[in-house]
Amino acid sequence: MFNVKQKMMIARLLNRGLLLARRLCGRGPVARVRRRGVNWDLDLNEGLDLSIYLLGAYEPRMLRAYAPLIRPGDTVFDIGANIGAHTLHFARLVGAAGQVHAFEPTDFAFGKLQANLRLNPECAARVRSNQVFLVAEESAALPGSVYSSWPVGEAEDGVHEKHLGKAMSLAEARALTVDSYCRSQGVGRLDLVKIDVDGHEFAVLQGFRQTLARFRPKILIELAPFVFDEVSPAAFGEVVDFLSGLGYDFCDAYSGKRVPSDAAGLRALM
Repeated sequence: MFNVKQKMMIARLLNRGLLLARRLCGRGPVARVRRRGVNWDLDLNEGLDLSIYLLGAYEPRMLRAYAPLIRPGDTVFDIGANIGAHTLHFARLVGAAGQVHAFEPTDFAFGKLQANLRLNPECAARVRSNQVFLVAEESAALPGSVYSSWPVGEAEDGVHEKHLGKAMSLAEARALTVDSYCRSQGVGRLDLVKIDVDGHEFAVLQGFRQTLARFRPKILIELAPFVFDEVSPAAFGEVVDFLSGLGYDFCDAYSGKRVPSDAAGLRALM
């Protein structure tokens, strides 16, 4: 299994070869393509976009894992939607009777999400997109930026030392709790939640407690200790204890096998 830096190195090599081939054909780094039934505007200098272009989907293994979990008519929350890499597949899976609520705070990624939704009007009709930074309490101050770009083109300043992401502005975002959002939108069911917010998971979950207790949705969440450790030494344990306290069991998304429901046991697997 490749680590993040190795994956990014491979992506950069693929990016160089692909852009060279496109230049020879008189094409630039921006491509409009159709992959797995979804239309995309892709910037091939971005890691997520490049993955969709080459593999047909971002994290195709994850797509295969959650597809059987979603039924027509379901309601799905995509928290950390970025450019819509999973949002649009969720929209296909829930069907005309279902609904997807997508949350993305950064101006950069939210703009790309909106552009990709416009290319897929049937899916867009099932998606409520929100430029929101989800918090534990609505009095919380928003950060100036969060990571939502993974450049794979020319070397850029300011990328994260470990995951090589680039922080982007959230000037247009507002702070909101999930519980407040669900009350204001009259959300009457919730079947599955994907959370990918690079270390801010505990704050999201704190503002989500009432909704999770009410609906008990399935949750897809990346538990990478090194990401949480940068926020706080206790952050990883807080997330695990919070979910365990709500009665959630933990399973590997790909294999379906049970894994430990405590922070020490999970760290030992990673």
